[in-house]
Amino acid sequence: MRCLPAAAIVLLIPTPEALLGQSWTEKAVLDLFERQSPLHREARASVASAVEEMRGRTLWANPAFQYSREAAGFTEFYQVEQPLPISGRVAYYRRALAPVKEAAEAQTEARFWEARASLRQAFYRLFASQQQAETIEASLCDLAEIHRILSERERQGEGSRYDRLRAERELRELRTDLTMAGARTHQERAVLLSYLPRDAALQRVEGDLGPRHLLFTREEALQQALRRRAELRVESARLAQVDLERQAAERLRYPEPVFSAGLKRADLALNRLDHGVVFGLTLPLPLFNKGRTEVARLSAERERTQARRELLAQHVQATVGGAWDLYSTRLEALPAFEKQTSEITDDLLRTARVGYQEGELGILELLDAYRVQRQTRLRRLEIQAAVKEAEIELSRVVGAEVTQ
Repeated sequence: MRCLPAAAIVLLIPTPEALLGQSWTEKAVLDLFERQSPLHREARASVASAVEEMRGRTLWANPAFQYSREAAGFTEFYQVEQPLPISGRVAYYRRALAPVKEAAEAQTEARFWEARASLRQAFYRLFASQQQAETIEASLCDLAEIHRILSERERQGEGSRYDRLRAERELRELRTDLTMAGARTHQERAVLLSYLPRDAALQRVEGDLGPRHLLFTREEALQQALRRRAELRVESARLAQVDLERQAAERLRYPEPVFSAGLKRADLALNRLDHGVVFGLTLPLPLFNKGRTEVARLSAERERTQARRELLAQHVQATVGGAWDLYSTRLEALPAFEKQTSEITDDLLRTARVGYQEGELGILELLDAYRVQRQTRLRRLEIQAAVKEAEIELSRVVGAEVTQ
């Protein structure tokens, strides 16, 4: 059997031409996502929508034009009315524009950070699946060489048919594993492409599953999370907004007059028309609605927002602590696994090769040694991928990169 190069593993399953492209690093993928993701357009539109909705409450009421005519004696009025916002509510709404914008921006930042973390996880899952496929392919090459040697020995009458069939059985099973690994690679690639523009050409990714240096201690990570998490800033901004809206609602007890001015034309006597200016002032009387219900509603909304922020802070502290413990545990498991298995696996394979060549061990023992080596490498990749996933999750819950 001719061994395939590692880069050709993905060709075991038909690949659309649109996916064939250069290798991408994590930085290149993140840059493309930040430049062209529709999430940015949606974020800008969401912020603009929230700000303009509040800005609409800062505008004066539109003036009204009124025309009336009396048939008896002919009298007609042309009149314009304008409510005068002298209670000060508009000023509070204008001050609320800043926290509204801050809350909307923080909310979109939180969504973007979540999407960025999901994108990084998809990237490293694809990279890990590629590494696993390449590990299986390397083992397949070793077994293919053993099968070739056993087939040659059988033809020369120096080897048994059983050894050749047993190696061939192992080889076919490994080919199936390689095909399944290629399928997983295609699936992970599809997940990654879902975050990128439609015309993104992506065949392979290049990365590093090795652990990185931590920037914070556990306590520093907790403090960073309470300071950096956008969700907490959203609730803080909403508290400021609700406070300003409540102060505006308290001004409902002050009436806002409606000033009117116009022209009157009237038939006085002997069919003589005369005209003059008309002024008026209407003062609403706040007898039934003094804004108490609106103030009560906003007071309840403030209490709800404050409680939601406290619950979110508790959740952030708990998730950061859990993510830190998970990352630390997996990080400690990686060197322990390497220390406990690397030397034993190498010695096992070396002993099996020598033993088989000298006739002390059979083909089953040799194939088992190769299987153990392959499983050890795959297990190591699995632990490395788990460490990387825990690292990304820790950065996600902290709200900032925790490693470099």
